[in-house]
Amino acid sequence: MFMTTEEMERFIREDVPYIDLTSTLLGIEQTPTEIQYMTRSGGVVAGTEIVAKLCERLGIEVLSMKSSGTRIHACDQLLTAKGRSDAIHTLWKVGQNILDYTSGVASTTRKMVDICQHAPQKVALLTTRKSIPGTKALAIHGIVAGGAVPHRLGLSETILIFKQHRQFFKDDAALSQRLSEIRHLTCEKKIVIEADHLEEAIRFAKMPIDAIQFDKLTPEQLSAAVMHMRAHHPQLTLLGAGGINLSNIEAYAQTGVDGLVTTAPYYAKALDIKVNILS
Repeated sequence: MFMTTEEMERFIREDVPYIDLTSTLLGIEQTPTEIQYMTRSGGVVAGTEIVAKLCERLGIEVLSMKSSGTRIHACDQLLTAKGRSDAIHTLWKVGQNILDYTSGVASTTRKMVDICQHAPQKVALLTTRKSIPGTKALAIHGIVAGGAVPHRLGLSETILIFKQHRQFFKDDAALSQRLSEIRHLTCEKKIVIEADHLEEAIRFAKMPIDAIQFDKLTPEQLSAAVMHMRAHHPQLTLLGAGGINLSNIEAYAQTGVDGLVTTAPYYAKALDIKVNILS
């Protein structure tokens, strides 16, 4: 995943705004040192390429590294590197935090993806743009490593119409007319509209749209809605969203939707990463 030099600098600056006071006062800055990042539990690793870029920025040599997306087991070494002690200590917690968070996201994502792939009809796991503020780049890196796809990286992508947009039109006919007028401009984009229940979806299906996203339906309600829409509007892509997480995704994956939209992986428990520093 591409990250700018500015982002690399931000990671370092957050933890080391000026100097590493401890290493400086102890006089250990120039000592040759090795660092090992290991996992205490199994899962899916992510963030190693980002930590490797930090190593490059700090003049640290990477000796070994597992690629993001690799399944890992307890006690596996994720990344090993060597360099001056001051650079290693600068990397230490920054790298650990990145691996903790992104690997936690990737591990939960992979569990959810595995459930989706074993459904009667394969279901795409899609993640929203509601990531924890300040973590978007790491969050997207984690979910991709876990096998999911960003549902919408920002407002500049898919045309996704919520009721907050519909309120600006006097009725369905006015909205449908506007969509017809701009349809030629969306030849490379999907037009998706969110529905709170089946009755809305039936209304919206008459409009020039590509997909319907059902929000906050129970698995039973979603199954019934999908069955009706497949029978009467088979051309539409159908999505389920709202409150979908690891505890209920199996039921939602059985509903027959094309994709499930979730925020849950962003709030996954961090993977427990151990750090060894050897002089």
